[in-house]
Amino acid sequence: MKNNLFIITILLIPIGIFLRLYNIVGGNILLTLGFLGLLIFYVKKTISGFQNKVSKKIIVLNILLVLMSFCLFTKYLYHIFGDYPTLIILPIFIISALVYLITEREKQTKLTIVTLLYLILTIPLFGFEFNESPRRYIPQSWYDRYGKPKSYVKPIPFDFELRETEELNEKGNKLKKQGLYTEAIKVYQEGRKLEPKNVSLLFELSEAYANVNELETAIALMDTAISINPNYPEFYNNRGLLYYKIKKDNEAIKNYEQGIKLDSTQWSFYANLAMVYYYQDSFKTACEKIEKAESLGLEITDFDLLRKIKKEYCE
Repeated sequence: MKNNLFIITILLIPIGIFLRLYNIVGGNILLTLGFLGLLIFYVKKTISGFQNKVSKKIIVLNILLVLMSFCLFTKYLYHIFGDYPTLIILPIFIISALVYLITEREKQTKLTIVTLLYLILTIPLFGFEFNESPRRYIPQSWYDRYGKPKSYVKPIPFDFELRETEELNEKGNKLKKQGLYTEAIKVYQEGRKLEPKNVSLLFELSEAYANVNELETAIALMDTAISINPNYPEFYNNRGLLYYKIKKDNEAIKNYEQGIKLDSTQWSFYANLAMVYYYQDSFKTACEKIEKAESLGLEITDFDLLRKIKKEYCE
């Protein structure tokens, strides 16, 4: 009976992952039950190991399996509170697991199975794409919340008062294209000293800050640009994107909607709205926005997420 319960608990995890891959209800619940069951199981094994004077190697691995049950739960179910503990626990677990698997002559079947399972589950944490990947070992939000938007942002066609400012802007743009964002920021700031209210500089500076993970500063710069020129729709598009990236969905929606009021012919507003509504599980609304974007010229084949949403929820 105990063996059957153990097997069922083990199976809950891969079944839960499978269900999540295909967006079938119940995947998260099965994953939670699986990790919780193994956590409880290895808490009991750890206690009995101390009582029965089991080898230190086995006790350490049992403790690490308890901790890894917590870490994998937080990663696979997208909870940020496990990020810092996982940085410490995961490498220790991998080393301990390899030592056990390589050196232990009389391996325990259950311990070996769970150890191998957890080692496999750690693979996506290091950046390998597995359809619906868990949170990374080092979460992207720590170093790149902005990501690499593809044609979501557009250049701002405003003039410069001084030729020197325009040259600094061009120099900053070249540095930005090379990925030298910190250097570009310095150049844009020099330009702002000459023309502090130039909205082109504010826009480019905002994007440069976004690329060094300072999204709040990027938003503040867009706020300034909008206060100077509140009638340019692309400002709202880009500020909406920044809010979307920091998971302030309602603010993102407000900005996209304001952009549409100013110019309802741009597909990018509707495409961006579709992504926000998708992550709010408002699939019907997301599909409506995709349909509208396509009617305005969106080439959906250029955007993986939008293509995925349309395929899974709109057809």
